Amino acid sequence: MTAPSPSPSFAGPFEFLAPQVEHRDGRAVVRLPYRLVGPDGALVLTEQVELPVGLADSARARAAIRILHLAAGVSYYKCVVPAPLVVPPLNPAERNLMVALYDQGLRELAYRNDIAVPLPVDLVEEAGELPVQFVSPPEAGEPDEVEVVEQPPGSTPPLIPVGGGKDSALVADLIPDGRLLAVNPVGAQRHLADQLGRPLLEVHRRLDPRLRDLVAAGATNGHVPVTAVTSAVAVLTAVALGSGEVIMGIERSADEPSLVTSDGVAVNHQYSKSSEAERLLATVFEATGVRWFSLLRPLTELAIGAAVAERGLAPHIVSCNRVFTTWNENEASRTQRACGSCAKCLFTALMLAPASSPESIAAQYGGALLDRTDHLDAVRELWSDAKPFDCVGERHESAAAVVLLSRQPRWASQVVIRELAPEAEAVLSEAGISYGDLLEFGDLDRLPARYRQRVADLAPVVGNLATGPEVRRSTSTDAAGESGR
Repeated sequence: MTAPSPSPSFAGPFEFLAPQVEHRDGRAVVRLPYRLVGPDGALVLTEQVELPVGLADSARARAAIRILHLAAGVSYYKCVVPAPLVVPPLNPAERNLMVALYDQGLRELAYRNDIAVPLPVDLVEEAGELPVQFVSPPEAGEPDEVEVVEQPPGSTPPLIPVGGGKDSALVADLIPDGRLLAVNPVGAQRHLADQLGRPLLEVHRRLDPRLRDLVAAGATNGHVPVTAVTSAVAVLTAVALGSGEVIMGIERSADEPSLVTSDGVAVNHQYSKSSEAERLLATVFEATGVRWFSLLRPLTELAIGAAVAERGLAPHIVSCNRVFTTWNENEASRTQRACGSCAKCLFTALMLAPASSPESIAAQYGGALLDRTDHLDAVRELWSDAKPFDCVGERHESAAAVVLLSRQPRWASQVVIRELAPEAEAVLSEAGISYGDLLEFGDLDRLPARYRQRVADLAPVVGNLATGPEVRRSTSTDAAGESGR
């Protein structure tokens, strides 16, 4: 694959300009400007992030804004990729993160737009220091008068970003004193917070409206590493609130690439959720005084699905990206219910099903997803060499879920399970693993000591899937059937 030139209407270099903070009705509004070349010359695009509280001018706040500025640029840089990035002088942690996000985080976009991968990341550290400008608050007596005091880290509970799906729901349930946070929340996130009986802090991230016009005019468009951006938003919010931790719900399954090109280059839809990205982000966030980490990194999606179902959270989650569509409204975004047809819905149903009844899955997804012949190929694709470009887990855990369900009488007759179980068995056999291997926990020692036991306590519930009465009864029946033939 060769790299085409960017559209003649949109070109680099892509420049980072100085951010600005002002306050409106007691809330901080952070402006993040970028410059590229448009059809009429230089074009400045400015993102706005509105926090739920004020933001004091401090070294920690400036560090958090800087990181957010660097990460959020991917949403606009995609219009001119690949092009030089004119950035302020970077420290090693920032440089490592930039190279990762602007290459691996954008590889799906490049691959789907016939741009060669890996992407070259040309960092030109000539933008100057770009000091954050804190606009002076209004004079005393004016309606928008605000007094903001810096909050020391750890003075308030940890922040838990919630997306409305199973992973963040489990983290929120495991940490009942955590404060829930959503970026541009929709009904699914508000519903989850309501069901958990917790308030939801709302941050509003507004892309420059001209970005949509550029895309409509032919600028390169596609997937960006949004988890890295929302993480930076969450860390900035934590600084403003005085939270010392931002706790994510990202599983180990995110490490597996969606595909590997013929040249041997990995392309991962979930790169910014990978353990490599977690290390890079955690390191760069150290400058803010906030510890950012994932509580669920030792777990597979199959284990998380079992825990979510067993803890009664499944009816309250929506793990479907179509719900969050903003530019192209669809039925899922209008109703805030899972569409029941995308790869993420099918995968999530597979992860929840072993600890759920067919009736509950059908109620959640508007029908029996695993009892439809038109879903055979879609489920088979989950363990293919080229997985769907969606938030789906490891190939082997999709196969493991089918095998596990085939051993449960309540699921064994559903067409997807009945027809694909032998193929799924072969996938696991070729790899030399069993479905039980996909339920085992990884190293818990990487987690902060005070949270390890909360995660460890999930192990008996998850392990019961492999040895519970449903599976044991089905296995015994199968063995008797074989001996009687």
